[in-house]
Amino acid sequence: MPARRPNIGYAAADLAFALAALALGRLGAPYWAAGLLAAAAVLSWAWTRRSALRRLEGARLASSIVLSVALLLGVLGGAYWLGLVWKAMIAQ
Repeated sequence: MPARRPNIGYAAADLAFALAALALGRLGAPYWAAGLLAAAAVLSWAWTRRSALRRLEGARLASSIVLSVALLLGVLGGAYWLGLVWKAMIAQ
């Protein structure tokens, strides 16, 4: 099995979504905007990982998807919350 090469472009896209969530929180954007960003991030994740996901089957596929999406949403939610905290700190 050949060694995998990390794809920096995919990592940069994930970082861009996290920074966008931070910016939405900092700007005080409504929750629906954060939800829209999260949906776009999940779609992007699914698209960029489609070749790896195709190789998985059954319970391994389901657990990989659930764990990855939960982690992604947790990171985005945390970034949004940090943006809200940042906004509140500046307002004082």
